[in-house]
Amino acid sequence: MNQAEPRKPRSASGAQRLLARFRRPWRRGAPPSAATWNAEYEAGRWTYLGQLPELARFSVLTGYMTHFKPGGSILDIGCGEGVLYERMQAHGYSRYVGVDLSSSAIAKIRVRDDRSAFFAADAERYIPDTKFDVTVFNEVLYYLHDPLAVVGRYARDLQTGGILLVSLCTTAKRGTVILNGLKRTLRVLDETRVSHRENAWSWLITVLQP
Repeated sequence: MNQAEPRKPRSASGAQRLLARFRRPWRRGAPPSAATWNAEYEAGRWTYLGQLPELARFSVLTGYMTHFKPGGSILDIGCGEGVLYERMQAHGYSRYVGVDLSSSAIAKIRVRDDRSAFFAADAERYIPDTKFDVTVFNEVLYYLHDPLAVVGRYARDLQTGGILLVSLCTTAKRGTVILNGLKRTLRVLDETRVSHRENAWSWLITVLQP
């Protein structure tokens, strides 16, 4: 008797959708619009980012922040529904600002204190009102028209000695090109590769400094 094929875990199917999007060549078209992101967040397509298969990657991000800049100020570019913000609640920070193109994602974030703020804005145009100790680009650089220029602009808004945290999927060719470009102009302080048994790829989380 034939057995039915096991159903793919929801988190794995979500990751497969994300990987397919990474592989799209933006030079032949535009990145996803705010309307597209809003529809996907409203449909719950990115809730898997808060689930167990993503725990290690987010743990490395929070670990780097608390190691290099304990109690520092954080700018989270492409913050989505605030998964990283939730992870940081167990740690101290002086200020947390999140920015995402999707107003639907921002609307889902439960702000926990008066040191935190979230804005629906285009990362390529957003201008911070102050300097930060840490700026995070967590799986967002693929979607920018000119990621190297954007990172360079935010790097100028770091506090003296501030760091940039970049998370990129190793399977995405665009991500590899972006990371190699960043490493040519920025100093690498540390780097960790993370994988999970549900996925056939890995992520690189890199600490960079101007």
